[in-house]
This record gives sequence, C-alpha cells and structure tokens, in this order.
Amino acid sequence: MKFSHMADLHLGGWREDTLREIGIKSFEKAVDISINENVDFILISGDLFDSSNPTIEVMASAAKKLYQLKENNIGVYVIEGSHDFSPTGRTILKVFQEAGLLKKVTSADEVDGKLRLRGVKDPKTGTLIYGVSGIRGSLEKATYDVLDRSFLEQNDDKKIFMFHSAIQELKPSSLAHIEAMPISYLPKGFFYYAGGHIHEKGEFELDNYKNVVFPGALFANNIDELLIFKGGGFYIVEFDNGVISKKYVPVKIAPVIVLEINVDGLTSFSIEENIKNDISKKDFTNSIVITKFKGKLEGNISSLNFKKINELIENKGARLVKRDTRGLVFKEFKEIKNVSFTKDKLEEDIISRHKDQVSLKGCPTETIYFVKNLMEILSKEKKEGEKKDDYNNNIIRDSIEYLRKLKLLDGLDENNLS
Repeated sequence: MKFSHMADLHLGGWREDTLREIGIKSFEKAVDISINENVDFILISGDLFDSSNPTIEVMASAAKKLYQLKENNIGVYVIEGSHDFSPTGRTILKVFQEAGLLKKVTSADEVDGKLRLRGVKDPKTGTLIYGVSGIRGSLEKATYDVLDRSFLEQNDDKKIFMFHSAIQELKPSSLAHIEAMPISYLPKGFFYYAGGHIHEKGEFELDNYKNVVFPGALFANNIDELLIFKGGGFYIVEFDNGVISKKYVPVKIAPVIVLEINVDGLTSFSIEENIKNDISKKDFTNSIVITKFKGKLEGNISSLNFKKINELIENKGARLVKRDTRGLVFKEFKEIKNVSFTKDKLEEDIISRHKDQVSLKGCPTETIYFVKNLMEILSKEKKEGEKKDDYNNNIIRDSIEYLRKLKLLDGLDENNLS
C-alpha cells in the first residue's frame, strides 16, 4: 500500500494573484508527483480550500487535477478543515463528492447516543479510512465527546484515522497559545493518524498512538510561514507487511529569499543605494523575495520609497516582493506595532481588544472564535444570479444554524430572529 498525505492547502487563500497562483501550482505539482509515484490513494486532512465557497477559477483548477487523479484510478479521501467547513454542509467538497472526484470520510450515524463513523473502504487496498472534520474554534471537540471509540477500536483491519485538530501533547512551542485537544480524544489502534490544521510538519508516537503525522501546509499561508518554512510539502507513505515508511516530499514552485536590510543611521537615499549594491550580483529569477527591514530609522516609515525598492528587486527577476517592517525602530525608540500581516490575525487582534463587550454565557467556544465564525457567515458574498431576498434568507438561515449548533438559541423565538 502506498499513499500521499496532504493537508492545509488553503487553495485561493492569498489575496495577491501571484501567491494564489503558486498555491494552486503547488497542489498541481503534488498531484503530479503522486501519480508518478504510483500511489494507491491520497489523503487530504482538511482545508483543501481556504473557504467553503471558493472562486470559480480556484474550483476549476482543483477540479481539473482531481479529475486527472480519477482517470489514473487514484482515490482521494478528505475531511473538512476549519476553513472549508460549513455548519450547513453546503460546501464545494460536497459538489466534488457528488461528481465522483473525491470522498468525504466523515459520515456517521447516531447509535445509542453515540456517533458511529461509517468510514470508507479503499477498493484497491482494502484500507478502512475514518475521519472527523475540523471546525473553527476547536468546536470539533463536541464531536469527539460523543464519538463511539469502542466501535472504531474493535477490529484489527488496516485503518487510517484523519483529523484536523491541534493535539495538546504534540503542538509546537510556537503555537502554545492555540486551542488544542488531548490525544486521548483520538481512537486507538490505527496504523496511521493523518493530521491537519498544524502548518508545521511533524511525526510523532505517544503511548498507544503510533505514526501521528502532520504534513504541514503544502504552501505557506502568510508572511510568517514564508519566513520560517520557505515552502511546504507532503508525505508519501508505504505500508508493507506491517512495516511503515514515511518520506517527506518538499514542493517548491518559487524559492523564497529573505533580504535583510539594516537601516541604522541611514537616510532613505543611502538605504536604496545599499540595496542596489547588495543585489547587484544576486539572481532573484522566479523567486519570492521578502525584504526584512530592521534597525533605527532616521525619519518615519513614509520616507522609505518601497515602490522603488521593490522595482530594484523585481528588475533582478523576482516574481513577487513582500516586506516585513516589524524590526524597524524610530527615533523615539518605538517599535512598529504591526500586529498582523494576515486578515485572520488582524481580526483576532481587534476582536480580542473588544471581546469584553460581548456576553456569551453557555457558549462552548471562546468569544474570539464565535465572533470570527459569525463574521465569516455574515460576510459571504452574493453569488452570481442570486436574488437579493434569497441571499438575505440564506445568510439568516446559516447564522441561525450556527447559533443552534452552539445552543445559543435556547429560550429565543427563532422565527423572530431575522
């Protein structure tokens, strides 16, 4: 048996066209590698897309590669992640499943008050694949609370469990602040645990859980990940006669180059000249260049001609230039407080500052995650050809469904919520 394990592709997530294109090309390359490696199937452990309703262009690109896998008789098994999950179940993943391009492995039945996963059996290898989707704010914990683990643990067949959650005992120190669940929430006895949600790759064994694997993001999702990881990848896993081997496969479409620029005591003209001299013999062809500024700036940030600096680097062949100014200090020795380079982090910072104004007694998740989830539902774009009344009714219905899931409608007349 041979399979690929990917997660956190976030297709369509970047605002910049260039980075969004690189994210899609990373998926295309990972698929091509998997076909050339003759894998039996592919696991995608959540966040194939950055939202439950991606753009037509992003959907078309993904569908084309998924169809290529279908033509090569390679099954694709997925779970929803915290980004492409929808409380109403109306996601593009459902459309792709109906078209036979992939299979969700999260279907379940309620039996004696417990949630019994049905699982999917891969026809080529006989492998049983089960999974639980990830939900923003770690709301998937409620699913694990009622999960029928004894049913999942009772046989010795070849079994894979897919999940999209941070594990308390395994999360990296850099993510110590994020919500996580104990590893005991996962059922025991599976030969491979295909994780997602954590964008840093890792292989773990703990107590009764062997081969717990996070492939990390297939491509970076924000500037910090570009700085730290420089790229992404996925795993190719082989299982033969009880022996498992794992190979991490980096996927790089464009190299990431960090250009450190020290501005101590320099004028804007001197900074530009220094950059010009520094890059004179460097080749940035087809690369993503991050200009990382640091030091005490003589003047304010507006004195730096970023457009000209970018042009100098782009003229050396760079595909895209992004900047990081968090290391700059002004004359008054105040560090620039750029708390975020991503929409998600900026939203979290703003909500965090005002969360005391919201009372959510009995809510099973933190205020910050509740507000972000509700904002995402309320900010859904009107679809092409959709009538205004239908659009408004869909937004209201989705909001009510979400509030009902959190049990925040108790005692209220749902018919008057609109």
